[in-house]
Amino acid sequence: MPEHNRPRPTRRDRRRWQQKQRRSRRQLYAVGAVCLAAVAAGALWLVRSQDLRHGATVTTAPPTTASTVTPPPAETALSTVSTPPETEAAPAILPELKEAYERNPDMVGWIRIDGTEVDYPVMYTPGEDYYLYRDFDKQESKQGCIFIDKHATLEPRDTNLLFHGHNMKDGSMFRTLLEYKKESYYKEHPTIHFDTLYERGEYEIVSVFLSKVYKTSDEVFKYYQFYNAESEAEFDAYIANVKAMALYDTGVEAQYGDELITLSTCEYSTENGRIAVVARKISR
Repeated sequence: MPEHNRPRPTRRDRRRWQQKQRRSRRQLYAVGAVCLAAVAAGALWLVRSQDLRHGATVTTAPPTTASTVTPPPAETALSTVSTPPETEAAPAILPELKEAYERNPDMVGWIRIDGTEVDYPVMYTPGEDYYLYRDFDKQESKQGCIFIDKHATLEPRDTNLLFHGHNMKDGSMFRTLLEYKKESYYKEHPTIHFDTLYERGEYEIVSVFLSKVYKTSDEVFKYYQFYNAESEAEFDAYIANVKAMALYDTGVEAQYGDELITLSTCEYSTENGRIAVVARKISR
């Protein structure tokens, strides 16, 4: 039938035809999607199969944050644990001095000259002559105590520790030092014992000499102003001076690095006179 003789489609016919066309397109899209999914699945399986052949592990989920943290090996972790340093134990006070020290902690040692009256605790109060006229219990006393000079330093120890003690008429304290004017007395008592709180020490006498307390303006050798040798030359100069002033030769020499003690008391042959006994520590 010629085109112009065909019956004209109604509006309902056109609507049915459009709906049919839409259904056909949906079916075509669905078929295309299925084909694409199949192609993608095949490609993924191909990749997986290749990885499996090479021993790889296929992970389908992304790694979590926790899985990226690698703990340190056990040895490394242990190596970061430091052992606290061992603290040095406090030195033990000599048993024979412990009771006296607990009674008065100003005591720093004990001095003794065998066969004499000298057998006393030694006191120390930096910056003051506290025990010049006080006894061991801090009561007023004309005798006072044997004490180390207020300008001395014990920690670290000075080269020379200067000891003061009264010249008492009853023979106590440092009265004994006057006997050292006689060489025969020195030969009978050539050593002095000075024990610190923690260590026993024996000293041999280097020199015994007479001197005095001079005016500040006097430019002379003042044995009572020597505490610490800053150099070998300074030490040697001090020893040369006390040797030059010695009442007799003890034959004992002192070398730079030796620890010295000087015992000093009043001596009345001259105004403000003093007698001094210098001794060096014997190395054991």
